[in-house]
Amino acid sequence: MRFGAIFLSFLIVPFALFAEGASSWTGFVEGPVWFSEESLKLDQTVKIYSAVFNGESSRMVLKVDFVDDTTVLNSKEIIVNPNETKTVFTDWKVSSGSHEIFAIISSAKVEGENFILERIKTDSVKFSVTKEVPGSVIKNALTSKFLGVFEGEGDFMEKADNWFKLNFAKSEEFREETLKKIDSSKDKIGQRREEKDLKSSQKFLYFLHFYTLVVVKFIFSVSVLFYIVSVVIIYLLLRLLWRTIRRIFRRKYEE
Repeated sequence: MRFGAIFLSFLIVPFALFAEGASSWTGFVEGPVWFSEESLKLDQTVKIYSAVFNGESSRMVLKVDFVDDTTVLNSKEIIVNPNETKTVFTDWKVSSGSHEIFAIISSAKVEGENFILERIKTDSVKFSVTKEVPGSVIKNALTSKFLGVFEGEGDFMEKADNWFKLNFAKSEEFREETLKKIDSSKDKIGQRREEKDLKSSQKFLYFLHFYTLVVVKFIFSVSVLFYIVSVVIIYLLLRLLWRTIRRIFRRKYEE
């Protein structure tokens, strides 16, 4: 039940035998799927919800697939009466990694005949789940595993990158989430700077913004470089704070 199942589901409805058009409101209610818990934790079992509205005069039989990226998590068949909104859900055990969860209607029938719907897919929910690292692992990493970055076979940058990902799970989650936001912003700015109605000054500002995001994205995409830059920034901020405090005390002493 991988990409092929999803691809077939999109072929079933558009080429259905029963070609009568449905109401533009019939199908999924507007918006993404939602979860039974506000925050998702690794190996936690939660419910994924969606809702379907039937704006027709006849009862509908729908098959709803809950999908994570290209994998069908589960399928549910429901009956929705005329002018009824029905909630449909499935259980899901949270796994680590990046996720893009949504629901699709892979089959719609009215009185036994296939039916064409417009709202056959919900909006996607994208997020990442990072495995929590036990304190004992962090303690060991600060000794023998740190030496493993400099010793043994393998590329230094690759070994250092893996070490940071293993031992700084929370900061790595922040780095990966920020990287996605930067990438999204870069794409939007890139599209905006290609518009023809922009003035030369606006194009220059979009140019600077775009290539600034390119540099920042590069820093966030390499974990070793990200931590080096972070340490340098923290050092400069502490140095500035220390000099400011010294200047204040020196003025008071001179008075």
